[in-house]
Amino acid sequence: MRYLIASSLFLIAVTSVGQNIESFGVYGGFNIPFTVDQGLKNDPRFYGKFTLRGTPVGFTYGYDKVGYGFLVTPGYMQIGQKFTIVNYLGGNVGTRDVTMDYFSVPVALKLHLNDIAFFRLSIVAALNFSYLVKGQETLTVNASPSARKLTYPIGISVPTDPGYQVAYDGVYVPTLNNSIYVSSDKFASFQVFGGVGFHSDFDLNDTWSLNFDGRANFGIFDPRKSSYISQLKNPSGPPGVDPTGLPKLDTNPGAPDIYGQRRDIYLSASFGISRIIQIKEKFHSKRTAPHKPGSPKIKSPKPKSDRSNKPLRKPKKP
Repeated sequence: MRYLIASSLFLIAVTSVGQNIESFGVYGGFNIPFTVDQGLKNDPRFYGKFTLRGTPVGFTYGYDKVGYGFLVTPGYMQIGQKFTIVNYLGGNVGTRDVTMDYFSVPVALKLHLNDIAFFRLSIVAALNFSYLVKGQETLTVNASPSARKLTYPIGISVPTDPGYQVAYDGVYVPTLNNSIYVSSDKFASFQVFGGVGFHSDFDLNDTWSLNFDGRANFGIFDPRKSSYISQLKNPSGPPGVDPTGLPKLDTNPGAPDIYGQRRDIYLSASFGISRIIQIKEKFHSKRTAPHKPGSPKIKSPKPKSDRSNKPLRKPKKP
């Protein structure tokens, strides 16, 4: 039985040799983003929380040969992590939402771990070229007035909007509902992600295939514009506050946030269906060169006579 199964798998694999598989399809999925920001890490007001974002729709084009293939999956995606806003006592009073919507064009190289005709599992290495559609950071604070006192780091400016009040041990903030804290014009319009993961194709028949793709993606550049990063490094504005609640006139007052390098990472999972087109390898027949005038003709050898068709000699009489 063991040899029978092995022989069957071998025959199935052999049937895929010599064919290129081209496919078109659609997919959808989700991702788990992480906004790795050293500035937010050192700010006592914010703590990262688990975030789930959607990849609502995208299109796939795949081209597979024996051993490797290529995959292009343009689509719309949303990344960016949410952070919990905590007050001076450590209580949860709201959310800081970092959101970036991208139109992305990932281009991937697939290295097949197997080449069974109906199932292909591949290691994927990709570059994802992403164009920003919208980016922003919003604040939501909905706690009671006595709980809305936050600890502002030294040098961070207190907004001049109504409702902000500096106390001796913190800053009272007003009720906020998706208030824009960092606008879209502060984000870079282009980003590149590097990705690694796995991709599988399960062929339902000769026409349709189910696909699964899971990757870890790493942002290569800081997602914010250089002008905004410069503002964080060299701020100018109203003075910040120190833990005593008194204005602190330092050399760089009024920073909107603590500066720190930022990178976006997200784990993506997608599911899709594809229409399969199988393309056989072309057969190139060999052609003999035409006879040139003046060149000696090569005579083809005469075929040997087939003696099997000759009548048998009669035996001589004794």
